[in-house]
Amino acid sequence: MSHVTLTDVEWINLNLLAIIRANLRHDRDAACSKFALDATQADHLQDLSLEELWSLVIHIGDTTLFPPRADLVDLLNAPRALAGPIALVRPPAPAETGRQG
Repeated sequence: MSHVTLTDVEWINLNLLAIIRANLRHDRDAACSKFALDATQADHLQDLSLEELWSLVIHIGDTTLFPPRADLVDLLNAPRALAGPIALVRPPAPAETGRQG
């Protein structure tokens, strides 16, 4: 087996895709809510093998698949105890998560 070196962005993409896939297999409804996925996205990600995730990440390259929330700075500046509740009451808008329509 050859050694593959991933960039930081590729590692982030791979880890997030693997986490999302595992969550979808465990509790699809909760994962869709947590990661703001629609049914088509969930179906596709759930069915990918780990090898397919690796291939996808390598071929996409150093382009992030997951943009930050528009209110990221607000959350970073919020008192730590309030960051979670603020994030819950102000979930990311669909456009921020890559969802279509």
